[in-house]
Amino acid sequence: MKTILLYFTLFYFATAATSLGQSLEEQLLGKWKLVHDEGMEAFLNSLFILQQPREEYNKIVAVTNRVLENSYMDFYSLDSMTSTVIDRKDIIQDKSVWNIGKADSVITYQIRFPPYTQQSKVLKINENELILVYISQKQNIPTLKSTYKKVESY
Repeated sequence: MKTILLYFTLFYFATAATSLGQSLEEQLLGKWKLVHDEGMEAFLNSLFILQQPREEYNKIVAVTNRVLENSYMDFYSLDSMTSTVIDRKDIIQDKSVWNIGKADSVITYQIRFPPYTQQSKVLKINENELILVYISQKQNIPTLKSTYKKVESY
């Protein structure tokens, strides 16, 4: 039992030391799939959406699920990424240049459709999970979180 505990402790500290040695940029490298979005959830549960006729409501749910199933952030280099955006009815991967504020852990990148600068604050990151909150154009930080799971490492 003591041996198992010793191995577990050594593994834990070796893993922690590896992630502590990486910069936030290095931790972000990889492809992240959106698995839960509180903003989408709030939208689907809004009174406006819930009051839609059943057929319209089902279409909205189907589109929202399609967006969720196809949403990724892919930090494929220390300054280039793709993110999922909706261009009219198409779901596309939009290429951007990104950077991150070391003091505030805010990722900044450009969105083409519609053109604007997007900012997201990193709330949590580890080798498998990334939790972000998107910052509005007015610079207030919302409480709605987006959770991503890493699907590919670089």
